[in-house]
Amino acid sequence: MGLEMSASRLIAPYFGSTLSVWTSLIGLVMIFLTVGYYLGGALADRAPSRAVLGSLVLAAGLLALALPLVSAPILRAAWSLTPKAGLLPASLLGTLALFSLPTILLGCVCPFALKLSINDLNRTGRTSGHIYAVSALGSVVGTFLPALVTIPRLGVRHSIMTFGALLVVAALLLLARARFLPAAGAVLLLAAPLPSMLPTRGEIAERESPYNYLRVVQAGPTRLLIVDWGAFSAYTPGEFRSGEYYDYLLLAPLLRPQPPDRWLRRVLVIGLGAGTVSKQITAAYGPVPIDGVEIDPAIVDLGRSYFAMEEASLQVHVTDGRAFLAGARGPYDWVIVDAYQSSDIPFHLATKEFFQELRARMTSGAVLAINEAWWKPDDPVLLRRLVATVQAVFPRVFTVTGISRRSGAVLLAGEDDLSISNLLPTAKAVGHSGLVEITEEVLTGHGPRLSSASGIGEPFTDDRAPIEEIADRMYRESRREAYQREQSALKQ
Repeated sequence: MGLEMSASRLIAPYFGSTLSVWTSLIGLVMIFLTVGYYLGGALADRAPSRAVLGSLVLAAGLLALALPLVSAPILRAAWSLTPKAGLLPASLLGTLALFSLPTILLGCVCPFALKLSINDLNRTGRTSGHIYAVSALGSVVGTFLPALVTIPRLGVRHSIMTFGALLVVAALLLLARARFLPAAGAVLLLAAPLPSMLPTRGEIAERESPYNYLRVVQAGPTRLLIVDWGAFSAYTPGEFRSGEYYDYLLLAPLLRPQPPDRWLRRVLVIGLGAGTVSKQITAAYGPVPIDGVEIDPAIVDLGRSYFAMEEASLQVHVTDGRAFLAGARGPYDWVIVDAYQSSDIPFHLATKEFFQELRARMTSGAVLAINEAWWKPDDPVLLRRLVATVQAVFPRVFTVTGISRRSGAVLLAGEDDLSISNLLPTAKAVGHSGLVEITEEVLTGHGPRLSSASGIGEPFTDDRAPIEEIADRMYRESRREAYQREQSALKQ
């Protein structure tokens, strides 16, 4: 279980952590264990000895110790297959290559332990019960230990190596022979420095958390927070505009006929990241109190260390967005949902029930802004379904599309008094030049397009929200297009 929990974080920077990826991981681990149980039982009948059991555990431990050292090239090779094979088959191949052998060997342990422990046929039930109880207890420890202790403190790769080291120690205790002691030297790999999981030009910081693999990258004057394989926050000292979707989230209050200084008193940001949008809100609208919700404490730390996330009006809450709503103080005049990341969209933050909970904690006339994270003109299904979901709760919905090839779309929603004709007069009333510039940009039609939106299909609900199925298909198509562009460039 420790290896399985750590494996989910090891492959996430390449394949995300969607339902299909978890399905491939859990399904393959169960298959590996099934093979191990079968082989372990057959081997135990042929050679029932502590030496053989110890050798199996030792081999599993050594493989686990070495696994992080070879994971990057194997996962990159599997990831390169996504344009042709798709996300699920590629993640299956990566998991198969990395975790099949150590997991199969560990599957051999339980039947072997049963064979060696049953000396009295009259105590078969009690002996097997004890072994399965110890196995289940170990699974509990292996489930909680990586998420709560080792990954936050050691990182995912050193967590896997720690479990490998524990297996090596257990094997040596089983073998109890001096000739096996040199194998203990492999434990020294724990002290080996590991290269970046995803080497990136301009990287200035790297962090692994229970939720994400994080990198801070300097790209010219701009500093980016890369979460797994996508940019999540941007900061350019002295600049108001980001050039990405964050700018267009700021338009929501301008759709109302009244200037924001008359009604904007409190803001909620779900998916704060490193504080890009909170910084823009403070610059454009003044020191409005902001509750920023971010589930990953490591992102908050990086935001404060590298992204100047230090607005006095910002109060950070480290928790899940929907869990926060259960005890949210509110009411809020403006809510921003920026928790979707490419194909990795938390479905519980995109359902009708979620938006109903939001609406119950918003003032009359409050506005909503959402980063949709992925929008393709030739495949607008996800956007149209999300619009249908929001329209089930908010009567007026607008979309901003065409921001950039990788910026997705922005949804702006609220009550019936929202109108595009309010944008420019309200922006001028606010008086911030950057805000006026963004407004004129969407009104001229030369850049991103702002339009009234209508949804298609059934709203997403807590009971049925096939978001990952739609997003996985879009991811596969996007990877195929990127692969074709790379091949075309190589031929020139």
